[in-house]
Amino acid sequence: MTRAITVVLVMALLLVGGPWVIGNVAEDRVNRGLDQLVDAAPWLGIVDRTYTQGWFRSEQEVTFEVLGGAGRAVGTPGRFTVRNEILHGPLLGWSGLGLARVNSTIVLDAQQRAQVEKIFGTDSPFTLSTRVGFLGGGTTTLASEGRTLRLRNGAEVTWDDLEIDLGYSRDFDTLTIAGDWPRFAGHDAREHWDFELTDAVIDGRSERVKGALYSTDLEFTIGKLSAAGADLPKTTIEDAHYLVDTADDGDFMSVATRLGSGPISGGLLAAQGVDLTAIHYDFTLRRLRTNTLARLTEDVSLSYRNPAAASMLKDHLLELCRFDPELLIDRVGFETKAGAATLTGVLRLKGVTETDVRMGALSMLAKLEADLRFEAPQKLVEGFGGGRDAMMNAVDTGYAELKADKVVSRLEFKGGELKINGKVQGIPGLGSPPAGPE
Repeated sequence: MTRAITVVLVMALLLVGGPWVIGNVAEDRVNRGLDQLVDAAPWLGIVDRTYTQGWFRSEQEVTFEVLGGAGRAVGTPGRFTVRNEILHGPLLGWSGLGLARVNSTIVLDAQQRAQVEKIFGTDSPFTLSTRVGFLGGGTTTLASEGRTLRLRNGAEVTWDDLEIDLGYSRDFDTLTIAGDWPRFAGHDAREHWDFELTDAVIDGRSERVKGALYSTDLEFTIGKLSAAGADLPKTTIEDAHYLVDTADDGDFMSVATRLGSGPISGGLLAAQGVDLTAIHYDFTLRRLRTNTLARLTEDVSLSYRNPAAASMLKDHLLELCRFDPELLIDRVGFETKAGAATLTGVLRLKGVTETDVRMGALSMLAKLEADLRFEAPQKLVEGFGGGRDAMMNAVDTGYAELKADKVVSRLEFKGGELKINGKVQGIPGLGSPPAGPE
């Protein structure tokens, strides 16, 4: 019996006293998290912060300043204040277990609050909540309940539930983002415009490589995007995407980006009889020296608070050029039912020196190497107004060749010499005869 009473007393002491102890730890963790946030977002500075600790919950107010600048007065557009309501763990309600839960709101005056409520029907249309983990790191969630806004001019804007989770490990070495927005739309019968975005999804992860340099894999997709206006026929884009894929082998980094979509229909393209089934803008930057890129990233961050750091950026860019960086044009073009028109190739800078940089564009041009190839079905080119005449003119002047049923053109540039389809061409403006008629 005595043992049972002792256990009950110990449990009661933990439940009652635990939040106070955790509150002390939470204050240190929250402040450390703010410092790490400012390090990760160099354009943001902290002007002032206050912390009022309670037993089960605490409050904090933090005044931020965009782009720093201590000379600006409080209340100017460059500053805003956030109030944090901090619930001490270990029990965080629906958030589960954790060190603390922080609910954040932007501080508004009475007039601003009334204006927000007038537009959104509430003074808190968006919520920002952070769960702080016991072992460091946490998750910040931006959310908004679905709602419909009816504006004074008769227009209507509506959206479904929005939720985006930002995760971070201790010391911000790993960052993650995941979120979705099923639908966001607007309509105005009087002004004759409407738009709709559906199935927007974002998913990404970043790992610290060195200093402020991260390796990032990111995917942002939109199922469908449509828009129409009084003078614009309805245009619909399906399967839009933006992807980033970063790789690092310890010496060099590469960054690949993929921007494009699936079918595009309606709008001005439909009036011209063009029916695109896909578009692509795919590039890869290679041979970026990791250590140099890390120093460049660090000085870019420092330049927000210390303009003198910007003086080093040119030196870092020159250092990057020393290692012969490459821009791959993996695929730029579009697809139709008649086939695909694509531009592929590579641009290189080889052996750039400080002297080249000082002498300017002409000196840099001599260190540029390019190998580009364009290809499109003849049927596709002829489908555009005046396409056949333009194609035949390009063939007659040597800028293109007809191979089987395709129009092909290859451009090579190396050592200051330009070749088009294997034939040396002059470069207008550089002392050589022009390549041919415009």
